[in-house]
Amino acid sequence: MADATLSGYKAAATSIAWASGQTLNSLLDNEWTDLSDAIDNSTNKYLFADLEIYLASAAFTGYDSVIHIFLVPSVDGTNYPNWTGNVTTDEQENQPHYIGTVVTSGATGTQRMVLRNVVLPNGLFKFGFRSEANVTLAGSGNTAKYRPHQYASA
Repeated sequence: MADATLSGYKAAATSIAWASGQTLNSLLDNEWTDLSDAIDNSTNKYLFADLEIYLASAAFTGYDSVIHIFLVPSVDGTNYPNWTGNVTTDEQENQPHYIGTVVTSGATGTQRMVLRNVVLPNGLFKFGFRSEANVTLAGSGNTAKYRPHQYASA
């Protein structure tokens, strides 16, 4: 029986995009993004991805300065569960899709954060985010990327 090893990255880092709606740019404190454009994992069937969140310079403050990350799958390839974006209120329908949190340094400047080993679903999915960074994010230059990987047979 072969041993399982890490595959290494299977593709280049790919930007998470929004054709419209609230993105990471100008996101208010406590605000949710709208869902990103759909990402299709039905052909490659990657198991995992590492996410990189890059935030342009702002005055991040406090030990509780964070960005929450959500992954919303489409089981039938067309429809997605309810999601409410572009609001600062608590939204219970968004919570089941939580996958992790990245923490800023709590200082003024740019922030680069990584969430490792996010389990990817079959088929189509979208990302959503909620800022609790204690500041409005910069009006431009904020990005999120994913880079897939999986296990390999040794």
